[in-house]
Amino acid sequence: MQVSHRSALRAGLVALVLASVPLAASAGSDIELAIGASTTTDREFTRTGSIAWVPALRQLDNAVLRAQTGLIYVDGRRPVADRDLEDDVWVGYVGLRYERTDNGLALGAAIGAQSGETDALSGDPQFITSVGWRWDRFSLSIRHISNASLHSPNDGETALVGAWRF
Repeated sequence: MQVSHRSALRAGLVALVLASVPLAASAGSDIELAIGASTTTDREFTRTGSIAWVPALRQLDNAVLRAQTGLIYVDGRRPVADRDLEDDVWVGYVGLRYERTDNGLALGAAIGAQSGETDALSGDPQFITSVGWRWDRFSLSIRHISNASLHSPNDGETALVGAWRF
């Protein structure tokens, strides 16, 4: 069995993310767990969850700039006519997050690689954007994952997620 370069890259990214989480936790760093519901073009909903390490990079006036590295899981859906949405998809990612300390606004942008493929998430790279609000350790966000039309189809996934930071 021959392993493609792309499959090896995906596996390496997932392994890197998974290996960084215990190291971050043992160092007392910011770990964030999130769960929610995701939808795609024709309102086909499914479950989603994620884990991320979000260490502070720089303190700004009334804000914090954070690095973010994590892993997102999008549960496969039941069969849908004329749509391929049944695979579970994992997306490993790295990026930045801007969090206001005065009003709780949080904005994020990241790039990632996926394992699994559906009509909604159909090829690397995947771009992850988010907007939400944080109240102490809890946050509520809208997150969008898409390949920016680099591969077809490009339906993307949009999720509403609640998160808790440890």
